[in-house]
Amino acid sequence: MNMRFLAAWVGAWVLWCAPGSVWSAECPERFRIVFADGARSCLTDHALAHDDVAGQFGADVRRLVPRTGVYALAATPNRPECRRAVGMDLVAAGTNPSSMSGDAQRDAKALQDCRLRARGATDDCRCKVLLVDGRSPLTRAEFARYADAAPAAAGASAAPAGAAPPPPVAGMVPPASSTGGRAPGVPPSAEDLAVLRQEIEVLRAQMAAGRPSSAGSAAGPERKAQKARALVIGNSRYVHLGILANPRRDAEAIATKLRSFGIDVDLHLDLDRAGLVKALAGFQTRAAGHDVNLLFYAGHGLQMAGINYIVPVDMQTEGATTGTVKLNGVSLDDALDYLPANTRVVFLDACRDNPISRSLRSTRSGVGTGLAPVSSVSGTLLSYATRDGSTAEDGAGTNSPYTTALLQHLDQPEDIALVLRRVRQSVLQSTSQRQEPWEYGSLVGDQLVLSRLAR
Repeated sequence: MNMRFLAAWVGAWVLWCAPGSVWSAECPERFRIVFADGARSCLTDHALAHDDVAGQFGADVRRLVPRTGVYALAATPNRPECRRAVGMDLVAAGTNPSSMSGDAQRDAKALQDCRLRARGATDDCRCKVLLVDGRSPLTRAEFARYADAAPAAAGASAAPAGAAPPPPVAGMVPPASSTGGRAPGVPPSAEDLAVLRQEIEVLRAQMAAGRPSSAGSAAGPERKAQKARALVIGNSRYVHLGILANPRRDAEAIATKLRSFGIDVDLHLDLDRAGLVKALAGFQTRAAGHDVNLLFYAGHGLQMAGINYIVPVDMQTEGATTGTVKLNGVSLDDALDYLPANTRVVFLDACRDNPISRSLRSTRSGVGTGLAPVSSVSGTLLSYATRDGSTAEDGAGTNSPYTTALLQHLDQPEDIALVLRRVRQSVLQSTSQRQEPWEYGSLVGDQLVLSRLAR
């Protein structure tokens, strides 16, 4: 028997049998944590596992932990002065854990993902590996500084008068002001109840007098038009990959649709790598100061080692290697850095199969089918034409199935989340269930209605 495996098994057995070390029955095995000091906890007990804003994933962290429990997780300290960033290296469902790369490689991938989202962080805000396969190199107290609720900044000013408190996060202890300093689970005292009754009476009096409460009126102020700019790219005429019929038409149609909403659009067709870089740099300058940025890309895309690349029209196929893809493609992560707005929506009709992907897969170079799942910063929503790991159809009509559905539903006066659900349903129907669009990331704040964004 492998000695390393035996030692790990014995260590786990000892910890399990140690006094006071048994996990709660409500904690699934894949969420169980053993800290460097022997303490134990459940991932779901920590704010990081629930807060999709802090976690920066489309779903909370706990939903992304694979059933095998084989994963690595890194994060920045949960301090007010630190930009919140999280990185994970996940194991695909059905993968044999014994065939996975070593701990060091998973650590490196999780750290890389985290650092990409915390660029420019100071030494005090650097990413650190928190968990590897349910074990933490940190003590329980050290782990809390990264995964639990952030303390108030020293000397920070109080919230403005009348500001509504932030929504509670599952698993986090409510602020002392709402619990009277009680520990969670302790029933309120008579004094606490008296304070609550007094607050309720004040609110009732304000409503009876027709005055808005301190949290603001129910209707709120009239929504102000937001500045939005879109970068739309369609790559059809590939020099070495053959011609795709629809991306140019898809891009032109989407540009026309967005302009009809009052959104400024930068439209580019058939870009080589130099053209892609120039288009991104120019957009970054023109989009500065905008509230919302949109990116639509139609054309070839591929993933390699979990990183997605936009494929320019001059990409070579003969003798292609992982190195040439990195040098000649534009990674999606890099492209996102050129969208300066706090709210970003990305549409990728870029999961078509191509000769480069097939060639690299035959050499076991780490390239995968379609695009890879992504973890993005809060305020970014990415919509794929099909699920990660699958290929999308170019379509036999004027536009691809995905773009056709977007054109059909984007002008509906509803939040983008609901619009994309209808896009998914339309694509599933038009492709006889062969292609299912999927979303990653999360938006924050009020509804985002693209058709009324700039009005």
